[in-house]
Amino acid sequence: MATFRVRVIAALSLPPALVATGCTGGGTDSGTSLPEGRQVLTQASAAMRPVKSLGFTLDTEGDPPVAVKRGDIKLLKSGDAQGTLQITQGGQPIEISFVLVGQTVHYKGVTGGYQRLPRAMVAQLYDPSALLDPERGVARLLTAATGPKTEAREKVDGKDAYRVRATLPKDVAATLVPGVTADLPGQVWVAAADHRPVKLRMEMAGTGGAGKSHVTVSLNEFDANYKITPPK
Repeated sequence: MATFRVRVIAALSLPPALVATGCTGGGTDSGTSLPEGRQVLTQASAAMRPVKSLGFTLDTEGDPPVAVKRGDIKLLKSGDAQGTLQITQGGQPIEISFVLVGQTVHYKGVTGGYQRLPRAMVAQLYDPSALLDPERGVARLLTAATGPKTEAREKVDGKDAYRVRATLPKDVAATLVPGVTADLPGQVWVAAADHRPVKLRMEMAGTGGAGKSHVTVSLNEFDANYKITPPK
């Protein structure tokens, strides 16, 4: 049980800001009419700052050195959150359901009901509210990115979006992805209509330095009226 609790803490420590694919489909426009990359990211950062809640999905490609391989989460700006995470234990995938409310994390593994952990134990590794914090989260990451270049205009989940390649600095990325020790090349997709970021993709070396891996985060349901309450 102690080992499992450690795994849970490690799993919850991965920032929401990481992982999950939003389907990209439709045509691609890489013509000269594309807006400048810095402008796109600056608008996206401004659009993120007032957001009060959002949903995000998480996925990984390859074998990145992260605790969570998949996830589906709803988040409030207060830091309260609920969803499911998939971690690997003993080489096997394990799904965890969790509800984070106030100072308590309620979690449920493969068997049994919900158990509880103090929020402080999770916050030592990751503060979930960082994702929507204008000074630490996605909004900050977008303005801190260097060398942004708009590559194309394409569809993401049916929405027209600009794809911007940039380098994500380690000091900001580490707030969202614990364990980041180097600047990361990545891509950001920003909706053309409302300037909100809809997907982020980070590139990193696989576990043990082998091969290339990716962590992708897809953002959705901006300002949804989520009601997150402790499980009964």
